[in-house]
Amino acid sequence: MLGHENSSSISVVIPVVAGIGNALMAQPMIARLREALPQSRIVVLAGNAAMGDVFRANAGVDEVRPLGKGLRGTLRMFRQLRRERYDWCLVPFPSNRWQYHFFAWASGARNRVIHAYPVGHWRALAFLPATRVAAQRGLHDVEQNMRLLEAMAISPGPPRPPQFQISESDRRQATAAMNSAGIPPGQRFIALHAGSARTILAAAKRWPAQSYAELIVALEAKFGPRVVLLEGPDEQGVAGEILRLAPSAQARVVTVRGPLGVAAGVLENALLYAGSDSGLAHLAAAVGRPAVTLFAPADPDRVCPFGCRHLVVQPPHRRGPDCAPCLQYPWKSPRPKIKCREPFCIREVAVDKVLEAIERAMAENDKVTG
Repeated sequence: MLGHENSSSISVVIPVVAGIGNALMAQPMIARLREALPQSRIVVLAGNAAMGDVFRANAGVDEVRPLGKGLRGTLRMFRQLRRERYDWCLVPFPSNRWQYHFFAWASGARNRVIHAYPVGHWRALAFLPATRVAAQRGLHDVEQNMRLLEAMAISPGPPRPPQFQISESDRRQATAAMNSAGIPPGQRFIALHAGSARTILAAAKRWPAQSYAELIVALEAKFGPRVVLLEGPDEQGVAGEILRLAPSAQARVVTVRGPLGVAAGVLENALLYAGSDSGLAHLAAAVGRPAVTLFAPADPDRVCPFGCRHLVVQPPHRRGPDCAPCLQYPWKSPRPKIKCREPFCIREVAVDKVLEAIERAMAENDKVTG
């Protein structure tokens, strides 16, 4: 493996900056890397604290560092990386933006591995020297990441689900958050998450508040008062808007803040997750909970919570054969870009279709616990 190199001295740096979901989808690659090179040094550079939390809970990582803030911080980080002289820099999928190619080059690593895409040679700086692994359509991002290891002569092995390890401290804080929301100890619930960051892509992912209100009423009619709305800093106020549209609902609201492990601890107590295509959907799957996820602009074959493709709900896409997925990155554009415009097709997802997927997930739960 790795030819003449001594695996005990190999150092690897991995930048993870695209979001919680992308961080979780890189975790199996790092776990496999640790298995293959148990004595190597693996350092993750995280775009923010939540992304870093994915790897702080992962025994396969030696160090998690925040990316430098501002131009000076970034330059200081690159100088440090060059002084440390890493053997390998692996850039997880999707990486078809100039920042990723520049990072790989500026890291000073002796070997740089990144995916190759059909567009972006000039605009994404894909001409910078690196080993490029051809990105393959139809593969989940977990599998795309695993394939980077082939450049290190490491067999990826079969794809494995992302995992998130929850600490006892996380569980205590999660219990406190649920107690504050009036959730009785030991009660299992259906976790709904209605939003994600307020960007144009997030807006195209967001199911209307009215649809969530109708779903809650239908769920409570079928399963009783077992619905909990999760609300993070990026969607503050969304839960209140939903509940105003369903005045008879008895749903509770849990605000998830602080370390990512606290949100994981809350999700660990859920029967299942249902809602937005977001980092929390991936987190739910990573703690072993079924994730019913609503998809519109993004490609669920690529980025649905791993192992939950059968629980994806999409609009009927009556707008033409090339309608979905309308997210152009990374195959058709070297930057995040969507074709869809208001009114976004996520609005066409029917409440009864989401309810059917939740019923399937509940039936699966019953078989497992049965």
